[in-house]
Amino acid sequence: MATVAVSLPGSKRRPRNQPVAGRALYPEIYFVKHIDNSRLLREVDHEKRRECFSLLALGTLAFLFIMLFAWQHFECVRYGYMIQQLKQEQSEMVERNHTLKVQFASLSDPQRIDTLARSELGLAPPKPDQIIQIGEPTGLHSGAATREFARNEETQIDISNGR
Repeated sequence: MATVAVSLPGSKRRPRNQPVAGRALYPEIYFVKHIDNSRLLREVDHEKRRECFSLLALGTLAFLFIMLFAWQHFECVRYGYMIQQLKQEQSEMVERNHTLKVQFASLSDPQRIDTLARSELGLAPPKPDQIIQIGEPTGLHSGAATREFARNEETQIDISNGR
């Protein structure tokens, strides 16, 4: 809803260029004085200057002192949030570790592995004629165990001829 300024009946507004009632019309006259103050030097008050600088130094020290306490407080609050976040991550990691240990225990169960090997892969235990023992079984118990390595007898490479 818009409003319109309406003057009250019986009241008159004076125009801006007319003077207020009771004042005489005097023209305002300004005089220009040509004064050259460029050669004047202001006297330096060393006592006031020292007082001003000491007050400025005191204010600076107070500001730095307050900022130091504020900075310590904000760092303490920030570290508190970081500690809470790290504790939460640690609890999540502990829970994940527990879950993985349970999963590992269930997957490495020998009975489960045997069941999977027999049912899904069709594996069976080896027959006695399929077992081949390599080396001397008695040499292992005597402490002088001998090791045999596989030999490749098919090709011999002669380094001197480059073949």
